[in-house]
Amino acid sequence: MPETDEAVLLELARGKFPAGVAPERIDALYDLAATHGLIGLTQETLSQHQILLPRWKEFAEQTELATKVQLQAAAEAAAALSADNVDAIFVKGAALAARIYERPLRPFNDLDVLIRPAHLGAAHRALSGLGYAADNALRNPIELDYVREKLPGFRICIDLHWDFTAEDGFQAGVRMPFDEILSRKITVRGIPIPADEDALLFAAANFVRKCAEPLMLVFDVAKLLQRPLDFERVGERAQAWGLKTPLWVSVALAQRMLGAAPPADFLARMSPPASRARRLIAMLDDGRLWHTHKSALLRYRFLFKLRCVDSWGGLGAIALGVPRGVLRKLGVTQNLAAAVLRENAALTSPNRA
Repeated sequence: MPETDEAVLLELARGKFPAGVAPERIDALYDLAATHGLIGLTQETLSQHQILLPRWKEFAEQTELATKVQLQAAAEAAAALSADNVDAIFVKGAALAARIYERPLRPFNDLDVLIRPAHLGAAHRALSGLGYAADNALRNPIELDYVREKLPGFRICIDLHWDFTAEDGFQAGVRMPFDEILSRKITVRGIPIPADEDALLFAAANFVRKCAEPLMLVFDVAKLLQRPLDFERVGERAQAWGLKTPLWVSVALAQRMLGAAPPADFLARMSPPASRARRLIAMLDDGRLWHTHKSALLRYRFLFKLRCVDSWGGLGAIALGVPRGVLRKLGVTQNLAAAVLRENAALTSPNRA
């Protein structure tokens, strides 16, 4: 029988029922499972063993309904963007739910859509035409949020990205070429999403940005590693995009925790120098890995991300970019969306001549 609560939860989320564990002990893990996005996966195991825990079952049913609604909204938004000649690709939660999870077991709160910066105005008009309203918080350097609530309780949020990693933050050394990614896109359920190799690199970048929290992100990587990937291409792109170390640490963790099986030489080719690799893994040992709000801790918010930078050039990009980020957060500078919203407000103003 697993000794720790975390070990019990991990076994359940992996689809295994630990012998000798009472339902009452499992039920006490509800908050931890919810924090790490693991209720749906755990409930699947409980159902297979005919164990009924009402609040787990209710949460899983709500996740299933929300996923269906979100994916329908994604297909609707994709059609509207395409009709306005906006090249778009859905990433993160919606893409993973549509592609790699057999059932709607992975919770996600919004739809992340990546577009070209030049298409932001057209995308804004397309989403506005569907009833989405833009959030006027304009200090995010890479995205603008939209919200629509047609029926009470069915709130859809779209995060419209014109970049995936900001040039003025701690992933400034990462560059993900949209045109190249778009050329390989696939369409699932009417939703354009990245090819599996690119999806793995998106997952690695997101893993570092979120400081390995929630642990659902590790399951995403493990699920993607089950696809028939071209690991040679994955490695080439990781190196070109500045994502070798994020890819290495996320895949290594998926291997250690979930038994993922990448090719034997793949991790060795992606690995950072041994001393940095040891320090990174030490920051993600079993005791620290389950901590919540890691991104609020300075050692993760800064040190972990810095240790995931591939090269001196990446560190130089951060050194040049972070001061711009400070100015943005102080309100001295504004992002791309501010000008677009001003332009569209002028076009739709009733006082416009």
